[in-house]
Amino acid sequence: MKRAYFLFRKELTSIFVSPVAWIIMVLFTLVMGANLYLSMIAVSGDLKQLVAAGYGGLVSWFMLLVIPPLITMKSLADENRQGALEVLMVTGISDASVVAAKWAAAWIFYVILWCCLLPLWGILGMVGVLDTGVLFVTHMGLFVVGAAYCANGILASALTSHPLASAGLAFMFNVGLFMIHWLRFFFRPGDLELLWVEYLSAVHHIGDELTQGILDIRVFVWWGSFTLLTLFLSARVLERRRW
Repeated sequence: MKRAYFLFRKELTSIFVSPVAWIIMVLFTLVMGANLYLSMIAVSGDLKQLVAAGYGGLVSWFMLLVIPPLITMKSLADENRQGALEVLMVTGISDASVVAAKWAAAWIFYVILWCCLLPLWGILGMVGVLDTGVLFVTHMGLFVVGAAYCANGILASALTSHPLASAGLAFMFNVGLFMIHWLRFFFRPGDLELLWVEYLSAVHHIGDELTQGILDIRVFVWWGSFTLLTLFLSARVLERRRW
C-alpha cells in the first residue's frame, strides 16, 4: 500500500509539472466557460435551467469523451515503450497497485478540471438564484462517469505501447459507451430493453436525471462497478504483457 501511495503521488506530480496538463486545463476552462456563457444566453439567464443547458450539451460531452484519453494516454503506454515498467515491477509493487495508482492520479486531475468551473458558478450565484443541490448532484455524476472513462483510458494504455494509439483506443471505448444511449430508438416506451438502455446510458443519467436534480444510487452502482471491472481487466492485461 505504501508503494502504491508513493507511485500515486509521483504520477500526480508528473501530471502537474507537465506543460500539456496546464494547456489542457486552460483550454478546458476557456471552452467550458464560453459554453456556459452561450448556454446562459440560450436560457435567457435562468440559472435553474443553466445546469442542464451547460452540462447536457454537446460541448460538455465532447470534453467528457476527449479529456480522459488525453490524461491517461501516457500512463502505461509510455512506460511500456521505454521499458520503465519492468523496472517498476522490480520494486515489488503489484500490477493492481500500479493500475490503481495510475488511474487515481488521472481521475484526480479530471476532477480538478471540473472543479475549476466552480468559481464561475459562485459568481453566478451572487447575481442570481442558483440551485446548489442540482449543481452538486450533477458534478457527482460527472465525477463517477469520468471515473469509468478514465478507467477506459488506463485499459487502452495497457493494451498498447504508443500514447497516441492509446488515446485513440480510449476515445473509441468512450464513444462506444456514449452511443449506447441511441439504442433506445430501437425500442418502444415500456419495453424492458429500453429500461436497460437507460440504466446503462451516461447520456440518460446526466442529461435526464442528474442535471434535473434526480439522484439515483443505481447510477453510482453501475459506473462504480464498471470502473472496477475495467481496472481489473487492465491489471490482467498488464500482467500478461509483463510475462
